[in-house]
Amino acid sequence: MILNENISFAKGSIINFLECNAGSMSEEHTTITLPPPRFDSAYSIEKALLNRRSVRRYLPRALSREELAQLLWACQGISRVQSWQVGRRNMQTSYRTAPSAGALYPLELYLMVTRVEGTEPGLYHYLPGPGKEDHAIELLQAGERSADLAEAALGQRFITEAAANLIIGGVVGRMAVKYGRRARLYVVLEVGHAAQNLCLQAPSLGIGVVPIGAFSDAEVRRFVGEEVEPFYILSVGKIG
Repeated sequence: MILNENISFAKGSIINFLECNAGSMSEEHTTITLPPPRFDSAYSIEKALLNRRSVRRYLPRALSREELAQLLWACQGISRVQSWQVGRRNMQTSYRTAPSAGALYPLELYLMVTRVEGTEPGLYHYLPGPGKEDHAIELLQAGERSADLAEAALGQRFITEAAANLIIGGVVGRMAVKYGRRARLYVVLEVGHAAQNLCLQAPSLGIGVVPIGAFSDAEVRRFVGEEVEPFYILSVGKIG
């Protein structure tokens, strides 16, 4: 028996997304296992703090799949898996790179790929694990959609110049089970933790990033589904 405190896949939201976009979605999702993350580098945390900036101009170059994998892991990846045994039952829980109240992990991370080496443009969902797929992305909808996302973000055109755009959403109900009225607050705090992780990882990769909070919730929900509340968009691209 495996006990996963972090529910890595918002089934309801994806089902809703599929129903709303049945005409343009492929019947079977392509899943891509990402390269493993690096756990050390010569780039110090102090240097990352010093060099963190909001960057809205990017080079017309693709991210490598390794760079994409590192950014996703920094944002919401698995940092530790703890296993134990109760009688004959094998128990397991996992922890992510960002703190989460009660280790409930309500966040869902979506990725709109425009230029990533070896990766088809389209809308993806990040699967951190543990489960059948660990540290992987699942294609939800093929095709370049950055212009649509820019429109949803009140016409911020630099979104179309980014190599990829990440959407951080949350399922508040996962927190509400334990924390009631304070659930949404805890989700918002967690979004901030996850976004800052990505912002601090990016400089070591020569990647610029800008967090975006100005967008139409209703329009962005077209990409993530009705059960996932969108909180942040992060545009990323090469800068040097």
